[in-house]
Amino acid sequence: MDDDRISHVPIELLIQIFCALTYKEILTCRLACKFFDTVIRNDARLQYKIQLGLNGQQDGPSTNCLNVHDRLLILNEYQAAWDQLRFDPMMIVDMESDRIWEIRGNVLSQASEESLVFVQLPSRDLLILVESHGDVQDYEHHIHLRTLSTGDAHPSATITKIVCSRLVYPISYEIRISSEYLAVGFYTGAMNPDNLLCIWNWKTGERQMELPGAILAYAFLTKHHIILIRKQADAELLILDLRSISPCLESPVDEVECICTFRFPTLKQDKSIDYADIRSEPTFDWSPDPALAVPFHVSSEQRLFVVTMRTQDFESSITFLIPRDTLLRHFHDVPDLPPKHRVEWNEWGPKGARAMRTPSGHSSSWLRNVYGMRFVFMEEGDNSSVLVADFNQAAFRKALFNEETMSASSYSSEHPQRMKLMIEATTLDGSWSMFVNPVITSLPFRYANVPLPPDDEIGYEAAMVSEDSIIVVDFDMTEKTRYYVLSI
Repeated sequence: MDDDRISHVPIELLIQIFCALTYKEILTCRLACKFFDTVIRNDARLQYKIQLGLNGQQDGPSTNCLNVHDRLLILNEYQAAWDQLRFDPMMIVDMESDRIWEIRGNVLSQASEESLVFVQLPSRDLLILVESHGDVQDYEHHIHLRTLSTGDAHPSATITKIVCSRLVYPISYEIRISSEYLAVGFYTGAMNPDNLLCIWNWKTGERQMELPGAILAYAFLTKHHIILIRKQADAELLILDLRSISPCLESPVDEVECICTFRFPTLKQDKSIDYADIRSEPTFDWSPDPALAVPFHVSSEQRLFVVTMRTQDFESSITFLIPRDTLLRHFHDVPDLPPKHRVEWNEWGPKGARAMRTPSGHSSSWLRNVYGMRFVFMEEGDNSSVLVADFNQAAFRKALFNEETMSASSYSSEHPQRMKLMIEATTLDGSWSMFVNPVITSLPFRYANVPLPPDDEIGYEAAMVSEDSIIVVDFDMTEKTRYYVLSI
């Protein structure tokens, strides 16, 4: 490109054009000519946009009064703290006896017999309460829509109590919200489950669908798409499009037409999936309350799905770590997608996911082991540290470039506690595996071990993660259970 000719274009006009581009397009423009490179490097707005994209963040609300330069400084410091594992002194919090807790917005809240501490309010200020009545033969579920701030009926809901009459006697519930959709899973805990998944438009009270059957787990993939795992002979993820389902659909899950199926490796003949779990936090459409005026927050595009499957004999449990983009690229906005499109494991899994033996701390109580693209867990037989894995691919490529362009010794001396890079493929095989053939996966990620204080008693039970913290649970039946909180 002719630098002399383009240099006559007003700088501010160029910057306005660059600001309308994605961060990847801005990085491409830097390669076009030295003049573009200089303009982009010297403008805080463009650097801030680039760093947001590379670090999996998006800009905060307009209510934040910080200028772009200050936001960029805070963002760089925030990311450096995660990359170099620079935590504040550890905080120790005793758990209340009732063990009712929640983590939201980097606030750890608990309930005791005397009091309840509320979490920071989400932007919807929506509280879902499930009340069940009746016996095994005649059961009815009342779903109340309240405001978390006052406990009153939610003003945006036309009907503030939704009634679901169904012969399901649940031992647990799973509640998820996506935009105007409210989904509630009712789980019986039986070996041959007669579970129920109901989805409503919580603003109008209209039922979208009611799916009875052997549903083991579900999650929202997008505003309109649901991921399902059901108990069957094959291991697979089913994708349902709520827009293509007739309103008030009431049909067994086996008869519902999915738009896409993602196959896992072939199960051994004597194995079947008895338990499954899908976790991803926060929901893809989450954003902090504008009143909090945060400078930036995790991008809606940065979501990792943690899919765990266990066989009926409890001998095999495997966890798959799957970025949302891996699934979307095979069906979302794909023209002329055939009905019931099937994506075989070899097409999406080996390079688009990571498989591992389910960590020993996997629990139905300590649920928050994933946030954005970070996943934390306790390694088998090791209570001395927590392993943090970051699957943000842009951050991985940036770290790989830094290692390749700097000598290993100088990079190590400048960043002694930096996260390491996992490039090598991993193989799951052996008599314990539920699959016929070895499972080889190679999705790259960054990882690091965070050391913990010695625990000579029962030991740490599980690790959880929020946007700014790692929380480790030290469970003790005789003494007080404690949270150990590491915050950047």
